[in-house]
Amino acid sequence: MIRAAFAITALATLSGCELLFPEDPREGAETLETCLGRLATKQRDLLAEADGEDLLVPTYTYDITKLSLEDLQALTVAGADETAGSRERRQTNEASTAVDNFMATPVDEKGAFYMGRDPALYRVRGEAIAAGEIATAGCERQKTGMRLIDFTASPPLPDSSVEPAAEVSE
Repeated sequence: MIRAAFAITALATLSGCELLFPEDPREGAETLETCLGRLATKQRDLLAEADGEDLLVPTYTYDITKLSLEDLQALTVAGADETAGSRERRQTNEASTAVDNFMATPVDEKGAFYMGRDPALYRVRGEAIAAGEIATAGCERQKTGMRLIDFTASPPLPDSSVEPAAEVSE
């Protein structure tokens, strides 16, 4: 009888641990369907503002706190050194202020990193894509331990190289 009571208590305790210490949802791999489900509202809002066939340039923000070192190194652009791209250092006592500053900083195709304790973030600009495919493309870029948490989209910049410069003759 005592063993049965002990077994029931142990089983109740183990199932209660999940309530007290839930598993971090950023760990492991995430399926495309799960990612799209998390971002469905954001994608609907984007499609309400733009036609699904409109070409837009997305900027993706990923939580990379649980990303492995090898995958983190793979995100860095080959050939990048301390002089490549724009880097900015800001000091603040508030983590939320630092994240807000990071989110307001424009990024390019090389990406930018915010290496706070939690979260560590990676933002990168993608190529022009149909508005209806932005969330799918962002979810497909995820690696194990990496979660797409936000994306924005803007119209592509006009290509100034299309029209040749006028020649001046004297």
